[in-house]
Amino acid sequence: MGYVMLYGVGWTQRWQVAPGAEDLVAAEIDRVGRDETAHLAVVDPGTGERTTLVVAWQHVAAAVILGSEGEGAAEGQAGLYR
Repeated sequence: MGYVMLYGVGWTQRWQVAPGAEDLVAAEIDRVGRDETAHLAVVDPGTGERTTLVVAWQHVAAAVILGSEGEGAAEGQAGLYR
């Protein structure tokens, strides 16, 4: 299980990457800062179901994929952080 962290001016988001979509998400984060959009397969934190996150890369300053082995303190938390 991995997470994609997206950083913008004044905001941060953390989303669980949908199982099997790690390589696709890793390839998409190369678009950071470009005037492009992408559709990332993530897990909805409220339902646990696979869903699509649409990212406008021109609003993202940095992105990273973090791996997660086992359970962490923030397990199950995703979405907007300030």
